[in-house]
Amino acid sequence: MPAQRFLMAARGLLAALALALAPAAAEAQIGTKAGVAAAVRGPVQQISYRTPEASVGRTLAGGQEIFLGDRIVTGPGGGLQILLLDGTTFSLGPNTSMVIDEFVFNPATGTGRLTASIARGTLRVISGRLARQEQEAVRVRTPTATVGVRGTMAVFAGGPNGFFIGLFGIGADNSANRPQSYLIVYGNGGSTGIYRTGFGCTVTPANPACNPQPVGPEFLSALLGQIGGQLRQVSLEEFQRLTGLDLVEALRLLQTQGGFERLQDIVTKVLQDQNRPGAAPPPPTTCYPYCG
Repeated sequence: MPAQRFLMAARGLLAALALALAPAAAEAQIGTKAGVAAAVRGPVQQISYRTPEASVGRTLAGGQEIFLGDRIVTGPGGGLQILLLDGTTFSLGPNTSMVIDEFVFNPATGTGRLTASIARGTLRVISGRLARQEQEAVRVRTPTATVGVRGTMAVFAGGPNGFFIGLFGIGADNSANRPQSYLIVYGNGGSTGIYRTGFGCTVTPANPACNPQPVGPEFLSALLGQIGGQLRQVSLEEFQRLTGLDLVEALRLLQTQGGFERLQDIVTKVLQDQNRPGAAPPPPTTCYPYCG
């Protein structure tokens, strides 16, 4: 992987880890820090409603904080990865409008809840620690349905007239009754579970029931390509594997003076070691078959 691209994304992850150091309210409200922009491509606007007088918009850049209630809007050719403390990532494609409504997370217990709303566009959700709970602690609202996410990767695409909802990741089976990863789609037609990877449904106002069907590889490839683009994603697991630091150790280091810079130095050194050429192989022998 290109070292510079990984380092930029890892810096976004470090900023997300730093969010844990801020005092958390029992009930998070609008204006509470929710995550950071770990990677940005093209035009992305952050519209804040933290002031009652008027909304304030700005162009979003990598490493900047995102707050509850902020509306994130990507333009044509735009894309964004939002990283939350529990390891959940939201990857937005072009022409997407999304809000993080609720995010409460206790790093010590791995419990909490997360709710986001997407009005239009494309979104990929790669779940973190919250989605490993037995209940659907992670929920995504669309104009036509609300989706509970547990331990998986989910994809959303659509607008006011309907949304495609798909399941594309399965974790280890740790339950005797149901797989660890699944989606529950709630709409006017009741609730429907999606338990098989590569399956999805389209929910519209005229047809509110979810009827899961297999998704063609061409459609999936085009959809994920539109969402991902050139964004480099870094998960907590990848960060821990590369640096040798778990979440608690990283947070403890962040609390020390200069800790953020030291973590960046760790990531940089790991990448330099990975990209350093190894020892040259011995020269090939040419004496065969008369070698003594």
